[in-house]
Amino acid sequence: MKYLKISVRAKPGSSEMVYPTGYQTEIGCFAIDSLYYDVNGALKLLLCIPDKDYKSSMVRTDSEEITEADVVAISEEKETRTETIKDEAKVRRLEIMSRLGMTLSKEDTDSLDPEKPESVFGVNKILADRIVNLKSNEVALKGK
Repeated sequence: MKYLKISVRAKPGSSEMVYPTGYQTEIGCFAIDSLYYDVNGALKLLLCIPDKDYKSSMVRTDSEEITEADVVAISEEKETRTETIKDEAKVRRLEIMSRLGMTLSKEDTDSLDPEKPESVFGVNKILADRIVNLKSNEVALKGK
């Protein structure tokens, strides 16, 4: 997986965004995930591009290749993981059971852990989290 950081700017007097020349046909169409973020008022775009689609010509004046560690650090700094409740009725039931001093089963406690698949809570994935899946998909496709 390769990672590009692209500088995007607003067209003067407009909210329209200006991308590097040839961006969509030569770079953007190969991206499998992205993140827009702000650096002191300057808009940046991170792109994840599979190794098979990456070309050194993608690095230009307004773009640069960066490391996975840099992408993860930017994602962790600029994005927020948000927890959501997937089953509010069950959350309330577990809260009442706990307040009444009832013993919660392993299944009940597992449902409170957002890392477990049966959890009543969900956490959105930021780019730093999604990279793991992107890389494993890329490895799987190479094997075919």
